[in-house]
Amino acid sequence: MNAMASGSSVKWWIIVASLIIGTISGLYLQRFALTEPFFKDILSTGFSLTDVHLGFADFGLKVWLRWNLGTIIGGVVGIWVAR
Repeated sequence: MNAMASGSSVKWWIIVASLIIGTISGLYLQRFALTEPFFKDILSTGFSLTDVHLGFADFGLKVWLRWNLGTIIGGVVGIWVAR
């Protein structure tokens, strides 16, 4: 039973890794004029804290969730590989 749970965990990691790689590939392909129309962001949401000043450190934080065609392709490939 433990091996089954372990295999299920690996499948989820494959799907998540495929989604991340697909999103990064889609963001890269947005830079080219030929592929830009196909890889537009379907969903782009997030928040940005540009200046956070603490007594001992200054830093910024930006978190964004972006979905594009690369994300969808990555998800489909991830599910296919995980099967």
